[in-house]
Amino acid sequence: MAAPTSRSTILVLSVVILLLLIPYKSNAQNNKNRKSLIIRVDDVKEFKKLLRTKTNLLVICAQSEKATAKVMQLFEQVAEEMKGKATLAYINCGDDKKVCKQLKVSPTEFDLRHYKDGEYNKDYDRKLAVKSMVNFLQDPTGELPWEEDPTAVDVVHIASEDSFNKLLKKEKNPLLVMFYAPWCGFCKRLKPDFAGAATELKNQFTLVGIDVDKPPMMSLRVQYNITGFPTIYYFVKGQVKYKYGGENNKAGIIAWLNNPQEVKEKEKEAEWADEESEVVHLTDDTFQDFIKQNPSVLVMFYAPWCGHCKHMKPGYTEAAKALKDEGIVGVLAAVDATKEKKLAQDNNVKGFPTGASSKMWM
Repeated sequence: MAAPTSRSTILVLSVVILLLLIPYKSNAQNNKNRKSLIIRVDDVKEFKKLLRTKTNLLVICAQSEKATAKVMQLFEQVAEEMKGKATLAYINCGDDKKVCKQLKVSPTEFDLRHYKDGEYNKDYDRKLAVKSMVNFLQDPTGELPWEEDPTAVDVVHIASEDSFNKLLKKEKNPLLVMFYAPWCGFCKRLKPDFAGAATELKNQFTLVGIDVDKPPMMSLRVQYNITGFPTIYYFVKGQVKYKYGGENNKAGIIAWLNNPQEVKEKEKEAEWADEESEVVHLTDDTFQDFIKQNPSVLVMFYAPWCGHCKHMKPGYTEAAKALKDEGIVGVLAAVDATKEKKLAQDNNVKGFPTGASSKMWM
């Protein structure tokens, strides 16, 4: 009786193994038969045609087939991902020396050269990873994305609204989240300091960067009322507690996180015109008459926010007092160009402070 049972068991196992092997063989055959999206180039004319017809072209210049054997699957994935948006081409410089000579390329293993609108753009210099290569081909003239910057490895880079919501739920450390746009100049200047603070404080706080300039992230901009960049919020237990109120440098970020608090509204500075001094403050209505009545006037056009103007103000005020005390003929006057815009425009004021003499109007 034991023999038939053994035979039936072997038969069942054989069928199971056969069923497992059939789809595997089928998939392998399908992969083998799938047409490559990478264009093989072996002729100079063919390459020139590619330049004319493909506006976003990444060319793999290989020393030999063997040199790219380990990365061809990666390139195939990129080609699949960017189908219809970018083109990948392959040149074997070992076999097709004329094409590579025309391109002035002599790879040790392989070089990746990008062409945009028929012109050489740059050599690809980022990670050999699908995401990195796709990011590059989506914006081949753009800067290195922050998430690929090796100095920003301790910043948590968020790619979707869903991943941000998951982080808010699971993260136990307080979060400092910087909502930014890649083109924002202030953001670019702050990134190295933000990343430096992330490294120094990584066991106490989690510093997060989110590019909210992408269409899928627009809902986050609405949710957190982001109207300018960068906008930085401090989160505790998944909720916004404070808007960042420290200085925009590494030391300032670290100091503020060690004592986070509500941003204090700055007291409004008193207007210069309201201060008692011998400086005469002129407006559109008083300017012309005052100039006519006073033969010697020096006018300073200023803006209340201008640092150079603030620095100059005490000396200018003292000089006005000295003119009066010593009986010298002459008056120092001032015009707030942010209020008296027409007056500033008529006097060709393009920067602050700008000085003008009454001789100009004579």
